[in-house]
Amino acid sequence: MPVIQVLTDASGNILGTASAVAGSGSNAPASATLVAGTGQKVTQLTIDDKTASLDATALHGALKSLIK
Repeated sequence: MPVIQVLTDASGNILGTASAVAGSGSNAPASATLVAGTGQKVTQLTIDDKTASLDATALHGALKSLIK
């Protein structure tokens, strides 16, 4: 299942997302990085393939219900 990082502001609004990307070498780790600024938070979630394939607007709507 895909892993996604979600960047939110202090009000819980989604500012952006990043998906883990497989490394290019045989032993390279997957990586994705978001850096939270003041008043922001990064949450890492495991989502199903159907959710991962949504367009940005639908994805943000689905993720909003998963972020507490």
